Amino acid sequence: MDPVDAATSEREWRAAARERVTHRLSATGELVAGANVEIKPSARHGRGVFSTRAFAEGERVLIEEPLVAAQHEGNRRHARACAGCFRFVGDVSTSIGERLLWKYGIVDEDARASTSTPLPSGLTVGDLVRLANGEARLPGTEAFDGPRAVACPGGCDRNVYCSDACAETSWRAHESMMCLGPRGASRDKEALREFYAHASETNDIFILAAKAVAAMCCRANAKRNDVERLSASSSKGKAACDDASEDAIEDRARAPFASVANALWWESVATPDECAEESDERAFRRTLRQLASDSLELLRAAWREEADARPRFFSLDTYGRLIGAFELNNLELVVESPTENYFLAVDDAPEGDEKSEVKRVTQPLLDALDIDYDIPCLGTALFSIQSGFNHDCDPNAQPYKGERDVTGACVIVARKNIAAGEEITMSYLDDNSKSLAERNESLRDYGFACACARCEGERAAIFSCGRN
Repeated sequence: MDPVDAATSEREWRAAARERVTHRLSATGELVAGANVEIKPSARHGRGVFSTRAFAEGERVLIEEPLVAAQHEGNRRHARACAGCFRFVGDVSTSIGERLLWKYGIVDEDARASTSTPLPSGLTVGDLVRLANGEARLPGTEAFDGPRAVACPGGCDRNVYCSDACAETSWRAHESMMCLGPRGASRDKEALREFYAHASETNDIFILAAKAVAAMCCRANAKRNDVERLSASSSKGKAACDDASEDAIEDRARAPFASVANALWWESVATPDECAEESDERAFRRTLRQLASDSLELLRAAWREEADARPRFFSLDTYGRLIGAFELNNLELVVESPTENYFLAVDDAPEGDEKSEVKRVTQPLLDALDIDYDIPCLGTALFSIQSGFNHDCDPNAQPYKGERDVTGACVIVARKNIAAGEEITMSYLDDNSKSLAERNESLRDYGFACACARCEGERAAIFSCGRN
């Protein structure tokens, strides 16, 4: 397929996918899904996600962009991804060169002539420098290269983007406040740097919470600007805007997060096993509360004008509930590495002289990368609809990404046939093969004991055996 045709096909596919799962927020903040799913009361769970049509096993049920998402701080040096959609950016050759320079400690320009850690046979520091600088390209990488990296609109060196559109969307959504560059909205960049350092040292879920606060501020400010423009345009517009109180504007800005931000983080996290005594538990929860408070104080300092203008967004209660929402409702964000796909493609190529020559060039690099060759983009994200899926130990749906899913969007597929009107469930566990006791111990972090059909059946069997 011609590259242009391939790109067109991809755009058409994604447009169709978006149309199938479009959703909106009503004025009350209730999520209304599109043609595939809807959120409504559930007899078992209080509220759940239900299908509006039948799905066959393996069929895509939902494709959803995150409300907020963040790449893990420790993953950023291994996976150069768009800060907006988390697609890998740049070419594979450069990525491999940069990763190996970092891995072998060749990070200073003056130190690039040698390294204390011997490189695998067949590689030189010069080879890696040429790859990292774009002076050399590996054979056949063109099909795996990502888009050219676009600089942050605020001028920071922390984030890159896959396109001008993605950069602009992220900037308007929240990154204008999160940016450390000269055009970032923060008046106290040092406080913002301290915030990032604190999150990196303690819990980088604080960065996700900060993005949510920033998103609420940006939404409220955009709405206020719209109200003022409408008010200035006509007497009719002014009359309509008289009802647009600041509280109403802030309620609308909070709406996407309000339905999932119900539990305070330090109260909802399961107590570690080592906290055997009640006093230990109290101390544990005081520590978490203090960590959240310290993080919030740094944000208040970084965004002083916003904190003074919108104190509801910067209360410890709001911040604690946002962190709690992410702790209980977040979905792991994983985007496969094109580097891994490149090496797999080389390995799967037909045997012959061409493959032998390619492997002669690539094998030393693969040996040098070792287990780091397949590091994906890793992070955490919060999704409006996905967070509404209830748990089942024998779920009818699961997250699954195929080859064309190259962003941080959530993709849910049917594990089995799903009837129209049936509640769609997922498993919150990494391993559903565990015993009843093991599964419920793992679910303790979520604050409930599972009563799904599988668990109830296993409890009944255990009770029956006990009676006999």
